[in-house]
Amino acid sequence: MIKQLRRKFIIIALASVAIVLLLIVGGINIANYVSVMSQEDARTDLVAAADGELAEFGRDLFDNPEGKQGPGGPADFQGQGFGQHGFNRGLGRETPFDTRYFIVWVDADDSDADGMLAVSADLSHIMSIDAAEALDLGERAWRSNRERGTLEGYRFLRCEIDGEEAIVFVDMSRELSSFSSFALASAVASLVGLAAVAAILVPVSAIVVRPIEESQERQRRFVTDASHELKTPLAIISSSADVLEIENGESEWVESIRHQVSRLSDLTAKLVTLTKAEEGTASMRVADYNLTAVVEELAHEFEPVAVANGKSLEVRVAPLQTARGDKTLVRQAVSLLLDNALKHSDDGGAVRLSAEARRGHARISVWNTVDGIAPGEHPEFFERFYRADEARSSSGGHGIGLAVVSAIAEAHGASVSARSEDGRSLEITVTL
Repeated sequence: MIKQLRRKFIIIALASVAIVLLLIVGGINIANYVSVMSQEDARTDLVAAADGELAEFGRDLFDNPEGKQGPGGPADFQGQGFGQHGFNRGLGRETPFDTRYFIVWVDADDSDADGMLAVSADLSHIMSIDAAEALDLGERAWRSNRERGTLEGYRFLRCEIDGEEAIVFVDMSRELSSFSSFALASAVASLVGLAAVAAILVPVSAIVVRPIEESQERQRRFVTDASHELKTPLAIISSSADVLEIENGESEWVESIRHQVSRLSDLTAKLVTLTKAEEGTASMRVADYNLTAVVEELAHEFEPVAVANGKSLEVRVAPLQTARGDKTLVRQAVSLLLDNALKHSDDGGAVRLSAEARRGHARISVWNTVDGIAPGEHPEFFERFYRADEARSSSGGHGIGLAVVSAIAEAHGASVSARSEDGRSLEITVTL
């Protein structure tokens, strides 16, 4: 249980850190990508504003310093507004001279027999693409019916230049490369940070759960010591009851004493088993065992009890079924399941024990009829000292048997469930 608690603590802590890192790093990268797209849109706007002659536009700007003051500047700068399309959108003063772009001119009204657009390209401002590639990109951009977009590392803008339909393509390979490098570096840094947190959490988790471990150890020691201390007075009470019966004959009082001694002895044994199961694999003797023999032997032991109470007991198990686990604990679990089913089934009811083994794992289920129960899952049955109603309280049980079964299942790293399909029967299944 402590190991599971440590594991859950580490997993939850790492998941929390991972979510925080994902939000932070993801947010930064999304903001970075939006910034890159915004800058590339500004470049395409700038090319369109310069009528495709971005270098001349830039030289005109710097040859006329008054233009930088706004009103009174050169006509190109005044008409298109470099401040609107450039500097205030993350672009520098060298942007007009270091931007690589090309323009595809489109005549949508003049298409050939195959429906291909009549296009031409201006590649005078770029060297990394040939005419065929440029025309193909231009046609694809036009047919996408989008004003802006990205194609194969180019940001494009549909616009009009000198009164003609055109598509401006700006090379954004450098920016995308920088973005990819930053995204990769941030992802690697996040993974390294997560690994560092994991390395810290492993020893820290041991410190965090140590008080719980010590508390459970004290609880187990108390239960074990108390169980041993109870054995002596219970034996003395039982012997005293025998003496009273010899001297005074049988009486309901002696029978009551014996019944209560039996209940206390049974409770003590179950508490010891529960404590052992909660210790986990440290106190278990795991080995291969004959599941068929265990089930058939216990069914044979409980058959007289079933007959005496007017109930039927059916066993379904294939021959030579072998599973792996602590045979003693498995036997205890099956015994408790049968005892629970026979005690709480309705008068004249039926009990069915089924077992099978697959790849070393045992699946044991006990089904029994009941007077009435809510359909669905019933995890509350595995709580310690749980009592569903007064009838269960007076049936001779302690309300701890199924809690012991659950602890045995957990000790084997498995699960247990209780379910009623129709409200008139209950099936408890244990996977070991």
